[in-house]
Amino acid sequence: MAAALVTPETEYETNPIVEEGVSRVLTSPQFARAETQRKLLQYLWQNRHLPLSEYAIATEALGRNSHFDPNTDASIRVHISRLRRKLKDYYAETGEPELLLIPTGTHQLVVRVPEPASPESTQSIPDQPMQQDWQGWLRSHAIAILGGACGLMTVLLVVTTSVIILQNHQLKIAATRQPDQPNSFWKSFLQGDAPVKIMLPTPVFFNFRDHPWLKMRSTQVNNFDEVAKDPQFKSLVDKLGPIGLEQSYTVTWDTLAGIQIARYLDRIGQAKRVSFEVTRDSSLLSLEQANVIVLGTDNTLQPMREYMESMNFILVPGEDRVINSHPEKDEEAEYRRVIEGNPRSADRHVEPSIIALLPGRAPGLKVLMLESRDTSGMVSLLSSNAGSNAVEKIWRSHGAPAFFEMVVMTEMEGNKPIRSWPVTIHPYTKAPPSNSL
Repeated sequence: MAAALVTPETEYETNPIVEEGVSRVLTSPQFARAETQRKLLQYLWQNRHLPLSEYAIATEALGRNSHFDPNTDASIRVHISRLRRKLKDYYAETGEPELLLIPTGTHQLVVRVPEPASPESTQSIPDQPMQQDWQGWLRSHAIAILGGACGLMTVLLVVTTSVIILQNHQLKIAATRQPDQPNSFWKSFLQGDAPVKIMLPTPVFFNFRDHPWLKMRSTQVNNFDEVAKDPQFKSLVDKLGPIGLEQSYTVTWDTLAGIQIARYLDRIGQAKRVSFEVTRDSSLLSLEQANVIVLGTDNTLQPMREYMESMNFILVPGEDRVINSHPEKDEEAEYRRVIEGNPRSADRHVEPSIIALLPGRAPGLKVLMLESRDTSGMVSLLSSNAGSNAVEKIWRSHGAPAFFEMVVMTEMEGNKPIRSWPVTIHPYTKAPPSNSL
């Protein structure tokens, strides 16, 4: 069936076919399991006639507070990208005509409606004399018609040739812009042609049926059934009434670090392999089909719990130290946060972190885990040639293991990373966990 794109500015009358299609999408099993995408789609549908900003989507559709800043928080773009992909997956799975789409680079819902069937002609067939008159007119004007057609073809040929020359010129310019060469770390990580998924952590918040404007989080509670772990939080929950799970937020610093990784991979010519997901909506399939990059802390990386529990190095809650469970010769049992200068201000400090390169759940696939209070320092370390060389040097000094876990220290000034360096490394020789993510 032919279809036409209808922009929000012109679609003031709702087509019944589209209304039914939207209802099927919103109530489908695919969207029933993705609350954030369902809420986002419903909001975009209800406001399809209006120009929408990221701020409006964040505060009105997803419950963000009034301090939301799209310049520093890319989570709305991430959610829009996931919704765009989820719509395509829905139509691919159901075989329905693609009625709803979000064009790349926008956050506006565009609707496809069936084109009205052209009415059958009701004109009567001309009689023979009229046909003869028409044929006679063609014969008498044949030279003029042929001349006009030749002129039009000449113009089209000139325009087409100009377009081809311009495109070839642009392709030659693009060909001269060679992508940067990946450093040694990323060259190893990107071996093969598997896609790369950057997983952004979605901490567990709770909403309250009787107080819909209120969202709460305890860093001790990282699963829906763990409220009792924090007695004070449980006391508040008991007073405020029934709770619901709220995971529509990503961590600002980790989101920015994820974007930093994506920009680096774009710079080395790998942009087509990269996509974003959030841990809330990810599944075991990610570990079986892609190289996965996860960022966060002990509190926000709960879906990776089995990996974390299998590792030698442990970043404790609060991120002030890394425990070395089985110290080797001359290694420390703990790597602690160091406050430089005035301890009260703590403007200059050194933070411990973990970089782990672990096996995925299919041959040749990898999981890169960046575990830290502020992951941007580790991204800078891995994305620079000097940092990659430092990582490679310590890696080779320990036998160049295929998979490893590494303690990294990052010097910070306030929230700004100054420099990062590897401290120690252990091989990771275990099989990938069976139930994580």
